[in-house]
Amino acid sequence: MMRQITAILTILLSASACFASGWNDFTLDIGDGYYVFKASSMDVCIGKTGGPLILSPGYYDGVGPVTGYITTPELILTKNLGRKPRNLFEGDKHEEVDPSREYFFVITKGTDKVQGPFSEEEFGKRPEVTNLGPLDWQTPTNPNFWLPLLGVLMFIAVAIPILAIKFFWITVPAIIGLIFLTRNIRKKRKAKGPTRGWTGIV
Repeated sequence: MMRQITAILTILLSASACFASGWNDFTLDIGDGYYVFKASSMDVCIGKTGGPLILSPGYYDGVGPVTGYITTPELILTKNLGRKPRNLFEGDKHEEVDPSREYFFVITKGTDKVQGPFSEEEFGKRPEVTNLGPLDWQTPTNPNFWLPLLGVLMFIAVAIPILAIKFFWITVPAIIGLIFLTRNIRKKRKAKGPTRGWTGIV
């Protein structure tokens, strides 16, 4: 019975975590009909309105999410982190972000031609990049501040009671101890009687 309860609570907790993470997904308009699309921490992509994704980590081996972008009237430049196997357990086929590696892409607006991935050195030598001078990278951020915050709060609201039930051998003694502590504090205050203020009489 206890195993069944634990399994149910684990499923609910996992579902609430997925639900909360989904609130962090977003579409960010970057002008000229192009956008940054975030579907997960790994899948941060470049897309075009009314068309397919132009640049996605899944299109290239070892390339991870877009972490920076620069737009000009003719180009979109992106900076991506790498990705690597997660290997949390035997047979784990999932991947995770590899912050030790960076890749760079050049997208030509209109034709949507994608060039890359380039190393930082290769990218820095390209004429369309050198002509820009100092690069001012923009970080993809959710344009809706309140939506992800609401998702986090909802996750916390769901997770706290679930964890409290799952780890009842910790939470129950803690609650009982808190009740006794509160009662003792109240008894001590009553024993001291009402506190008299200063009367000003010498």
